[in-house]
Amino acid sequence: MNRLVKSSHISAFSAVILATFLTACYASQQEDKAVVSTEPTAKNIQIAAANAAQPVETATEAEIVVDTGPDIEFRGTISGDVLDLNDGGVTVETPAVKQFRKTGINPYNNMKTKVDNGYTIYSTACSGCHGHLAEGKLGPALADSYWTYPGNKKDKGLFETIYGGAAGMMGPQKGRLNQDEILQIMSWVRSLQNTDAKKAH
Repeated sequence: MNRLVKSSHISAFSAVILATFLTACYASQQEDKAVVSTEPTAKNIQIAAANAAQPVETATEAEIVVDTGPDIEFRGTISGDVLDLNDGGVTVETPAVKQFRKTGINPYNNMKTKVDNGYTIYSTACSGCHGHLAEGKLGPALADSYWTYPGNKKDKGLFETIYGGAAGMMGPQKGRLNQDEILQIMSWVRSLQNTDAKKAH
């Protein structure tokens, strides 16, 4: 009888410990989830930018094939006037630039080396107004889901705004950045959009 009582006490004691342990684990997981979901939006943007999923090298620069046919027309974001893409020899017409002019789709999107280089160029040319991680500063954020100019959701529109300028302090970058550099910057901005871009508040 004593042995039976002791065994049942041990079993009951083990069950209590196991139940306590499992409850504590579950509560800890819920706390972790709560911390993530209550992060301030600006912090979420920084985390998303810093920990963005690395782009996959879908192609290399050498593999870019330039389509035949005429170039498409690029227009000013505000004026609607046709943009002159002749920037006085600043731009070296790389295969990416030539192909972009045919399609309006950035060949550098998802090309890791260009995305990384795009951030380097962005940090010196754009971060003063748009923030170190595109969180917004004097200019609007580029890492959330809101676009001041809805056309900028497409590569063609984003290029037109950067190259030709927009309202306020967003002056044209024509002659300051070559068109290949603009495409690299755009590829980095798109890498932020390809993560779970936060809704603007």
